[in-house]
Parts: sequence; C-alpha cells; structure tokens
Amino acid sequence: MTTPQPFVFERGPEVKRHAPATVRNRDVIAQALAKLLPERGLVLEIASGTGEHVVHFAKLFPALTWQPTDPDPIAVASIDAWRADENAANVLPAMLLDAASDWPMTQANAVLCINMVHISPWAATVGLLRNAARTLGPSAPLCIYGPFRQRDVPLAQSNAAFDASLRQQNPEWGLRSVEDINQTASENGLRLDQIVEMPANNLLLLFRA
Repeated sequence: MTTPQPFVFERGPEVKRHAPATVRNRDVIAQALAKLLPERGLVLEIASGTGEHVVHFAKLFPALTWQPTDPDPIAVASIDAWRADENAANVLPAMLLDAASDWPMTQANAVLCINMVHISPWAATVGLLRNAARTLGPSAPLCIYGPFRQRDVPLAQSNAAFDASLRQQNPEWGLRSVEDINQTASENGLRLDQIVEMPANNLLLLFRA
C-alpha cells in the first residue's frame, strides 16, 4: 500500500509546476462540485497550488468565474502559467493570499479549498472558516476536500501512515478532525450541510453560510 505524500513546492527554474495527485482526483472532485456549485458567479479557490485544478474546473464550468489564490509566490507563478497556456478566460490572475490572514475580497458565490487543511497550521483552517463566513452570502457553499479524521470512524491504514508522516515533517501538520472543523465553522456562523465520501479515503465537506 502506497502512503500518500504532500505536494511541496521546491525552488527550481521551471515556472509551470505539476502535482501528480491533481490528475488522479480532479474529475471525481468535479463530479461532486457539479452538484454543489452555483450555476453562475465567482468561485474563490484557497490554496490553489500548481493551478491545475482551477484551469480544469474552469473548462468544465465555463459560466463561473474562478479566482485562484495561494500564499506561495512559486504557486502563483505556476497558476498564471497554466492559466495562460490553457487560455482560461474565466480564470482571474492568481492572488497571493494566506488563508489565515484577513482576505481582501468581500464577496464570493462559493469558496473551494482542496488539500490544504492537513498540510498547513490549524490557524489556516480557522482563517478559511472565518473568512468564508464573512465572504459568502446566505446558503452559498464552502467546499473543503482532503483526508480527515472522523469520530467513531476507523482511520484507514493509508491515512494513518500519511498522518504520521505529515506530523514528522511538520508538527503543525496532520489530518484534522471533522468534528473540530465543524465546531469552529459553527462558531463562525457556518453549518455543515453534507459530508461526501470520495475515493482514496478522502472526504468533501460542504458548509453553507
């Protein structure tokens, strides 16, 4: 059994980066999003990484406008390179943004966050929930994808190994509890609407404002 590995940006000459997991999970995530996203409006993606997800989703949902963000300048450059190469007209230029900080935008029709929560400090998740609650209108969706812990649900062996590996690399990383996320979301005025089971022991958590 192969233990998942987090994608980490490393310095190098190439601008356009590739994360292998994006090709494996982008279509199943898109299938779930098709039932959750609004038909039109602005989707704010937090921690967009390489940019591969956002350009793929932009093609599948052309009536939506996509705003990618990331706290890493290497990621921002990669996102814009993918955006240019794919001629993604409904993807806005990438923004430097730390999820834990106060976001400059005041309104979005949906917020999407893929594979950030387990490879960032808890403060990033708190900031994601706090800012999403402020940015989203009534009933607008916040979609959070990744591996999680759940009370009374046995942790898959691969996720347990992944969690141990993450914590060894950085003690501030690791799989978060759905219950802890939900409590913080509730404190910020968000409600957990759905937990969607995804392949490879991942979940998609749907919160609404």
